[in-house]
Amino acid sequence: MAQHEAVYEEGRSADRLAELGLKPEMLDHVLRGADAEARTYTELDPPNMQGMARYSRTVRLLREQLLPLGWSFDNPRNLARTVSPDRRVAIIATLGDAATGDPAQNPSTKYEKGVATAEAINRNFVQLMLPMDLGDEDPFDDADETAITTWVLLYHVTDTEIRAELSLPDSIVDGHPATWLERIVLAPVTFEPEAHTQQRKQDSDVTVTRRIA
Repeated sequence: MAQHEAVYEEGRSADRLAELGLKPEMLDHVLRGADAEARTYTELDPPNMQGMARYSRTVRLLREQLLPLGWSFDNPRNLARTVSPDRRVAIIATLGDAATGDPAQNPSTKYEKGVATAEAINRNFVQLMLPMDLGDEDPFDDADETAITTWVLLYHVTDTEIRAELSLPDSIVDGHPATWLERIVLAPVTFEPEAHTQQRKQDSDVTVTRRIA
């Protein structure tokens, strides 16, 4: 765990989410809805369809929750972002590793991320850690983009629960977020293991999206 990392759990999570214009029940709705969509796919479907469905529905449900509140969305270089009304916060979603949602561990994405995600995380570092060193130079050639910090909604599915967190990465190594400035750990979504054992075996991130974003 990075020394500068702030981890919010339980009641503190709700308070920090509120500062970002979010509520725990919004993200719970997103995770449950995406899980319900993923469970409609079976081994008879093409490989990766459950993971693709979970990812797609996570993004869609997040946008459906937030657009009525003044948020917007865009997809620069296929990086599916949901952006706050003041354009200070963007949220992306992706499958996390087994450390996701565990305050005692350092999580990352399950799969290597692409150039668009790496650049967004690098912007976080510049925006949050080096504001005094930039002067008038804009290394990304887009003043609007440098004002946005990109948060990651990580989710990890097991036989008994979905663990998730909304976290702010500030470094990326070999395509995987390595350190986090903030982590907002969400309450797990629990369910009966029998209904999800087979589903979890096929649940994976989207190969095409992973390579591009």
